Amino acid sequence: MKKNVFFAAVALVALAGCTNDERIGGEVISPDNPQAEQGAIVFSSGAYAITRAEYSGDEAATRLGNNFVVEGVKSNGTPSNDNPVFDHYNVNYVTNTANTTTSNTHNWEYVAQVKHSHASIAAQSIKYWDYAVSQYDFIAYSNGTATAVYTDGDYNRNTNVEYTKITPATLTTSAYTIKGKASELAKTYIADLVTAYRDATAPATSDYQKTVTLKFRSLAAKVRIALYETVPGYSVKDVVFYTNTSTAAADDKAHLYTTGSDVFNEEGTYTVYYPTVGSTNKSKTDYNKAHLSFAAETSGTATVKDFGALDLTSTGADKETAEAAGKVYLGRASNEATFAGTNTTENPNYYTVVIPNETGATLNLKVNYTLVSTDGSGETINVTGATAQVPAIYASWKSGYAYTYLFKISQNTNGVTNPDAGPAGLYPITFDAVVTETEDGVQETITTVAEPSITTYAKGTMVTAKDEYLTNANIYVTVKGTPETLTVGTNANLYTVTLEEGAAQTINEASVANAIKNGGSTSPYTVTDANGKKMVITNATGLTAVTEIAAVDAPDGNAITVNGAKFTPTTAGIYVFEYIQAATYVAATGTYVAGITYYTDNTGATTVDTSSFEAGVTDVSSYFVVSTPAKKFYKIIKVVAP
Repeated sequence: MKKNVFFAAVALVALAGCTNDERIGGEVISPDNPQAEQGAIVFSSGAYAITRAEYSGDEAATRLGNNFVVEGVKSNGTPSNDNPVFDHYNVNYVTNTANTTTSNTHNWEYVAQVKHSHASIAAQSIKYWDYAVSQYDFIAYSNGTATAVYTDGDYNRNTNVEYTKITPATLTTSAYTIKGKASELAKTYIADLVTAYRDATAPATSDYQKTVTLKFRSLAAKVRIALYETVPGYSVKDVVFYTNTSTAAADDKAHLYTTGSDVFNEEGTYTVYYPTVGSTNKSKTDYNKAHLSFAAETSGTATVKDFGALDLTSTGADKETAEAAGKVYLGRASNEATFAGTNTTENPNYYTVVIPNETGATLNLKVNYTLVSTDGSGETINVTGATAQVPAIYASWKSGYAYTYLFKISQNTNGVTNPDAGPAGLYPITFDAVVTETEDGVQETITTVAEPSITTYAKGTMVTAKDEYLTNANIYVTVKGTPETLTVGTNANLYTVTLEEGAAQTINEASVANAIKNGGSTSPYTVTDANGKKMVITNATGLTAVTEIAAVDAPDGNAITVNGAKFTPTTAGIYVFEYIQAATYVAATGTYVAGITYYTDNTGATTVDTSSFEAGVTDVSSYFVVSTPAKKFYKIIKVVAP
């Protein structure tokens, strides 16, 4: 009897191994059968949701719309269009039909099914492994619950998605395309490439003798945003979001916006391709993975994204004791953040469905809010125009990924209390941006709301549960501004900070800046408050400059180019990153003014000897003066034990 070999289509997660033994009627199907030279190729399927839920059987089939399309080709090392095995075969799911034919063991059937519009065959027939070739390559997708069309004449972007033919010969650059609006594209699934290899020395134990597992994942991505606050002595309410740099939203909804050429794509065409293929690449993280490039329709782009109103009813119980009754305030910790949107069965965990954007777009947040004193006085302070920016490298949305952007409001704000005359930065505000929860891990960033913004990131830390970072994590730091390149000991430093119990102050960016300024000329910097308690800031080692986030720390196994720094804390505590923004210089004009320092060039490296200069007489137009003084910026980084 000839051995049957199953072809399984399972969505989203790692390649699954075959079972030890499976049966078709009374026949044992085993990879140890030495007499098998060819076998029927049979399909089964499972599916995964965006956020890790695994489905099989009827549940998986429902998500895949009871159908997937497969293109399978055989070759001796180079896939082409010339040797198709499955030419756009429709594989359909029917409950309780397993083992009714030799081509169906898991309720999935392809023999004698309706021929696909892109197929050039006469009819779909049973297929067997061919040991005369060295490999098979399988490319697949599922319409899911979307309505698919395959000719331009039938395409309606509002109700359809459109597929082009799969072309195996160009799978590394363009295997096929999918076109439509975000709402329809989000219903579809794509699969990673699967290559089955024949072992020339042991063909009976080659991939041809094993279950072949396709990895489907939702084409959509999901994004959610939330805010929390840590302002000492105040609570935060009445948050108003902006829809661009100058316009406050007329509704009560949460918004992020883009500037310049960056946009939120809402319709267009995806090209699916597999850049890392071939047996020599099997050890690489990106091996056979599906990638997407996107061409937007001009009419389907937007510069602002609406995430819905803040759900203040979900705010946690950790409230200031003097807050007024009623859930009107933001949560006070990252694990009690206040999310935007709704948490429903149809839209769980506040996520908004978006179409992927692997290029990334810089995300901007601008808000007004009200501070309410917790001392019982009812005092309020209105803060206007606080801003934050999430770098594009942390907003590179990929299919099947779920992204969370968590923003923290602290006393460090670049908002103002008087838009007409008040200085910016009365209370510098920091925002945490937590990014990318995937099926394989978690990527999170923390971005200060200031100019320049400071972003920290570590893989595998759930700040929504742990409140920032864990010991032994590789923590990366980047600075948005000029210069962006960090040089340890010059414009980038790391400290630890401790505060005695019972102190009249708290550890925050402002108090740390004060301690470093007034706590002595060298580390450790120490200040003693009115209660006689000390804050001590000490130089820390281990900060190094880096030019990339290593592949092992990136969420999808692909290194990310950055100009930044990295440290790996081995002990829990409060760490402080210091960024020193260099002074800028402009050409001097007129005559010498006593008391002003002049420089020979615009670097500030060499001062001019002015001892012989006469005020109001000596021409200084060949020299330079400070335009913007050097400034220091700080970021508090909490590290806790797992």
